[in-house]
Parts: sequence; structure tokens; C-alpha cells
Amino acid sequence: MMSLMAIRAVNEEIAVEAARQRRVPFVPWNSVEVEEWNRLRFPNLGHYDPSGWEKTETAWFVNKTGVGRSYEPALTLDQFRRQFADYVDENPGHGFAITEEGEFQAVISAFRPVDGKSSQR
Repeated sequence: MMSLMAIRAVNEEIAVEAARQRRVPFVPWNSVEVEEWNRLRFPNLGHYDPSGWEKTETAWFVNKTGVGRSYEPALTLDQFRRQFADYVDENPGHGFAITEEGEFQAVISAFRPVDGKSSQR
């Protein structure tokens, strides 16, 4: 099991690499695409704030192992997929990325484009 200090260090390395590669949030076309995914994939930005995007107040704490239970604090992949699909329908053009990651869970955050800038695919 990773210590909190190790998780923070890994997330800082991820942010540096995301900045170097100028990663941006993933923008799905619509909720149908979300529902058809076999596996949800998001860029990992760590604490990097990409130019042209701002993080919203919406984030999901998700069990990334696929074996989480519905009564646990982290959402199961199915629970997340349903909430995520609803958000995508209500917020077209928003992007999504992993902003924190541990050994078994991840935080997926929503981003909105600012100043008309976004990278649609």
C-alpha cells in the first residue's frame, strides 16, 4: 500500500509530465459515447491546470479497480458512468481528467473551456 507522501510525490510527477506534454482534458461527444465505453480513459493531469481550461466544482471519487462495492465511499465504475453520462448531457463541451490518483482510487474532475478555447479531440 502506498503512503500518503508517496501518492503526493507521484501526483506531482504526473503534473510535471502533463505540463511538459501540454495535456488537456478529454471531451466526449455525448453521453451515448460514455455509455458505450468498455473502459473509461482520461488523461492524468495531476494538479496541472491546462491553458484554456478551468476546473469546475464537480469531481468524482472513483474506485478504479472494478471491484468496488456500491456502499463504499468511492463510486463503482457503473455508478460513476451513470453520474458522468448525466453530467455530459447537461454540460456539453466540458472536459474531464484525472486530477488525483492513488493505488485503488482516482479523482476525476470536470473542466470547462475558458475564452472559447478547448481541444475537442
